[in-house]
Amino acid sequence: MGQTLVFRPSRRKIAGMLLASFAFVVGGIVLIRSGHWVGWLSVAVFGLGVVVFALQLLPQSAYLRVGPAGFTVCTLFRAHSCRWSDVGPFKVARVGPKDMVVFSFSDRYRGPRHLGRLNTTLVGAEAAVAVDGTWNIPMEELVAVLNRYRESYGAV
Repeated sequence: MGQTLVFRPSRRKIAGMLLASFAFVVGGIVLIRSGHWVGWLSVAVFGLGVVVFALQLLPQSAYLRVGPAGFTVCTLFRAHSCRWSDVGPFKVARVGPKDMVVFSFSDRYRGPRHLGRLNTTLVGAEAAVAVDGTWNIPMEELVAVLNRYRESYGAV
């Protein structure tokens, strides 16, 4: 188990969301040309979606790397790493219609806890690792992998 694992979002699912967002942008343009102001809202919201999903298709823009030293979550080229000793157990939490892999920091963690209290109130944990719907692994399986590494390499 000492190997490093890398999980990536499904390119097919991301491409599907990109195409859907693009279709809503086109629909918004049609509405704008027909004189409906709501078209601007559609173009703004789904135009942002087009940019985000297009960026997620680029190499190294999104991944979850799991290894003996800890894990690294990267979203839109921004990576954040945690040591196993800094996190508590992982679990699946339901947020609206989606499952998420979440965790809280251990007492040994000395880093920032941005929005920790709010997140704990909303989902029962301080931070999230992955949201179901784009990854190539079921959230329950991902939780099992993360907890297995945590227990083997640094849980106190």
